[in-house]
Amino acid sequence: MWVGAFAATFHTGVSVAVAAGIATGNTAEYILAWAVLRTGLSGRTVTLTRVPEILVLAVAAALAPSVAALAGTASLCLGGVAPWEAFASIVTTYWLGDSAGILMVAPFLIAWARASERTRRLPELALACIVAAGASAVVFSDLLSLSADDHVFAYAIFPFIIWGALRHGVRGAATIALVVAVPAVVATAQGLGLFARPDQTESLVLLQSFMTVTVLTGLITAAAVSERDEAARQARLLSHAVEQSATSVMVTDPDGHLVYVNPAFTGLTGYALEDVAGQTPRFLKSGHTPREEYEALWRAVKAGETWRGEFLNRTSDGGTVWEAATISPVREADGHISHLVATKEDITERKRQENDLRRALTQHARAKREMERIAYAVTHTLQEPLRAIGGFTQLLERRYGDRLDETGRGYLTHVRAGTARMSRLFRDLMDYALIDEPTAPDGPVDLNETVATAIGNSRAGGAVTVSGPLPVVRGHAGQMRMVFQHLIDNGMAYAKPGEPPDIHIEARAEGAGWRVTVRDAGIGINSTFHNKLFVLFSRLHTDDEIAGSGVGLAYCRRVLERQGGRIWLDSVPGHGTSVHLWLPDGRTDPEATSA
Repeated sequence: MWVGAFAATFHTGVSVAVAAGIATGNTAEYILAWAVLRTGLSGRTVTLTRVPEILVLAVAAALAPSVAALAGTASLCLGGVAPWEAFASIVTTYWLGDSAGILMVAPFLIAWARASERTRRLPELALACIVAAGASAVVFSDLLSLSADDHVFAYAIFPFIIWGALRHGVRGAATIALVVAVPAVVATAQGLGLFARPDQTESLVLLQSFMTVTVLTGLITAAAVSERDEAARQARLLSHAVEQSATSVMVTDPDGHLVYVNPAFTGLTGYALEDVAGQTPRFLKSGHTPREEYEALWRAVKAGETWRGEFLNRTSDGGTVWEAATISPVREADGHISHLVATKEDITERKRQENDLRRALTQHARAKREMERIAYAVTHTLQEPLRAIGGFTQLLERRYGDRLDETGRGYLTHVRAGTARMSRLFRDLMDYALIDEPTAPDGPVDLNETVATAIGNSRAGGAVTVSGPLPVVRGHAGQMRMVFQHLIDNGMAYAKPGEPPDIHIEARAEGAGWRVTVRDAGIGINSTFHNKLFVLFSRLHTDDEIAGSGVGLAYCRRVLERQGGRIWLDSVPGHGTSVHLWLPDGRTDPEATSA
C-alpha cells in the first residue's frame, strides 16, 4: 500500500519527502480502517449484509481518512506545494474524497468478492446498471438544461439504487451506485450538471457529499432487506421444524388464549387449531392436577420464568394422556411478554411402566418381607425340636449307652451329627435371609480388626497369615466378619489330606477400592464349577466327605454385591484356591464410588 501510494504521488512531480509523507498517511488510513472494522465487527468476516456492518463501515469511512488528510496536507504544505492558508480547505477536500471513495469502492469489491448471486438475476442487474448509467448521464450532464439550483432532480437516480438494493442486495446497491457515480463525476469535473460551480473543487465536494448520502441509503436498505430475508428464512425453517416435530407445541397470548397448535398436538389430543383457537387450554383439564399446581405455573410464566411439570390431560374422544410439559414466555425486545410457548411430550407409556414397576417393587418388597418372616419362623421353630433331639440323644447315650451294641452307638452318632448339621444349616440360612436387613448401617470397616475376629472365631490359629496392614473398606462390619469366617473355614476344611492348612490373606489397591485375596494351599476346584459354587446349597462334596451347608460362598456373594463389591475365585485342582474380593474404599464417598 505504501509503495503504491508513494509511486502514484511521486509521479505527479512532488519531492520524495512529500510523496513519502502522503504515502505514510494513506497507509495509516488503511490500517486504522481495518482496526475499526475488526473492532466494530468483533473479528467477524465483513459481508455488509447487516445494518450494524454498514454503520461500522460508515464510521471507518469517516474516521480513517482524517489521518491521511492531515498527514497528506501537512506534507504538501511543508514541501511548499500548497500554502498553509489553504490547509483547512485542503484537509476537508482530501478527507471527503477519501471517505466517499471508501463508501463507493469498498462495498463494491466486498460484495462481488464474497456475496453469491443467482445467475438468472445477473441479466436483470446488468440492465439496471445500463439504465442507471444513462439516467445519471442525463441528470448530471445537463442534457435537459436543468438549473444548477434544482438539486431535487439529482434524486432521480434514487429509484435505481433502491431497485438494486431490493432485488440484488448489497451487490446490486453497491454496483449501481458506482455505475451512477462515474458519469456524475466526469460531468461535474467538466463543469456540467446540477453540482457545477465556478470552483471545480467546490463542485466535486458537493457531488461527493450527495453520492455519500446516496450510497449509504442504498447500502442500509440492502442490509435491512438481507436481515429481513434471513429472518424470514429462519422463520420458515423454524415453522417447518415445529410443523414436523413429534413434540406437541401450543402457542398462546399472554393471557393463555391459543393462537397456534402444531399437527403433533392435534394427533395426540384430537383437537385441531380451528376447534380451539382463541380458547384457553382449560378444555384439556382432566381434574387430576390440583389447582395449586396451575397457580404455580402462572406465577412462574408471568415472572418470565420457565415452568416444567406433568399433566394428565383429556383428549377429544374422552380419553386421557400423560404429558411432560415445558412452558416458557416469549419476550419482545423491550422485555414485554408477547406469547407463551408450551412444548409437550407424550409420556403415557412411561407413566404406565413406572406404575407397573412401582407395583412390582411393592409386591416384591411384600413378598421379601413375608419370606424373611417365614425363614425366621422356620429356623427358630425347627431349632426347638433339633435341640430336643440333641438333648434326648445325649440322655440315651448316658443312660443306655452301655446296653447298646456298636451299631446302636453308631446310630446315635449319626443322629448327633445330623442335628448339628441341621442346626448349622438353619443358622447359616438365617444369616443369609437377613443380609438385606443388617442390624447396623454400612460404614468404614477396618479389615485388620475384622479378619482378626474371624480368625479367632474359626479357631484357625497359626494356619492363617496376613501380609501387611489391611485397608479400610466400606461395608457392614458384622457381615464382613462372617464373609472372612466362611472363607477361612473353607480353607481349613478343604486342606490337602495329611497336610496342615495354609491360608494367606493380602490386599492391594485397585481402582476406587481394594482387592482382598484369601488364598489357601488346599485341594483346589475345577474351573467348570467356579461360578456354580456361589449358588445357594451348591456343593461338590457330600457331608460325609467334608462337612458344610452349601450356604457360605452364596452368603459371601450376596454381601459383596449389596455393599457395591464383587467376588470371584481362581483355582487349579491340587494347587489351592484364591478367592478375590473387591470392595469400595471406606474413605471415599459411597455414591461417588458406586457411580
